[in-house]
Amino acid sequence: MKIDTLTIQNQTYYQQELTDHCNLKIRSDETPGWEKEVYDFILKWLDDSDTIIQYSSGTTGKSKLIRLQKLSMIRSAESTCRFFGLTRGQTAALCLPMEYIAGKMMVVRSIVCGLNLYLTEPVSRPAFDPVGTIDFCAMVPFQVTSTWPSENSLPPIRILIIGGSEISPELENMVKDIPVEVYATFGMAETCSHIALRRINGPRPDSWYTALPGIKLETDQRDCLVIKASYLPHPVFTNDQVQLSGSSRFRWKGRFDNLINSGGIKVVPEEVESALADKTGIEFALIGLPDPQLGQRLVLVTEKSKEPVSDEAIQKELALLIPQKLVPKKIIRIDKFPRNSSFKIDRLKLTRSVYEMI
Repeated sequence: MKIDTLTIQNQTYYQQELTDHCNLKIRSDETPGWEKEVYDFILKWLDDSDTIIQYSSGTTGKSKLIRLQKLSMIRSAESTCRFFGLTRGQTAALCLPMEYIAGKMMVVRSIVCGLNLYLTEPVSRPAFDPVGTIDFCAMVPFQVTSTWPSENSLPPIRILIIGGSEISPELENMVKDIPVEVYATFGMAETCSHIALRRINGPRPDSWYTALPGIKLETDQRDCLVIKASYLPHPVFTNDQVQLSGSSRFRWKGRFDNLINSGGIKVVPEEVESALADKTGIEFALIGLPDPQLGQRLVLVTEKSKEPVSDEAIQKELALLIPQKLVPKKIIRIDKFPRNSSFKIDRLKLTRSVYEMI
């Protein structure tokens, strides 16, 4: 794939210079592993192949290999840059792991739009101190809540997109008044990152996602989203249950994979978790454990808190959301939720550990 230039940390490289720079960085013992992964991806982008190998996140099951067309990734990057008005010379901060599509697409956007790519370690609280204004940055929710415990710690970001897992009411409340344009994203590896956005702060926050231009949306018989994009070779059938409005707007409800069937009653855990978090300000995970009579029984898990809400108060709120007979008699409190490398709660690992615990 031929490119004109890529600017990294204020240094602009033409194609051959970029190849040499990447190889030098990869061979150096002083380059940390996370940074070598960035340079390794750039070399793959520069090679003669028309595709990039990407693995799905595997959050709800086994990760699968996907071959993405580089041209599709370019078109996706162009769409994002047009939407946000990103132009050559502006700064994009990469603080996400390169194993996921979100990290790769920050590099592609920088190549396509001529952005100055700033690299920082993909940890829960990325370090932005050495850089001035960041025009565009992508984070996962856990990074946002770790980075901005107060307005005084606000990094100099102009536009922030958040994806990778659900946006909690706590997070939305945290960013509602900050002087940053903050958007929740919806997308996946198969769609070359996000295909829809919703503004979650500012004068007109929205609870509905709006598809980017060129994206058409449908639902299947499960009420799961079907995505048709002009730059993708075929429709993408998802396991995301949504409420659709027209062909370009939707409200996300939850994952079909996570649906819990307890005594014939189907419960979407994400909807329940979001409503509880809105009422209590606490993050929850609702899981289903095997039950000989019900098929699955509901178990509500949360992290231990310095200011815990009583089981009775949580159960009272829970009874407003699901049938009383399904309300767990006890709330499980653990030290920390298990999370994957993109900081999502690992529901499979959590379910196994809770099953062993009780």
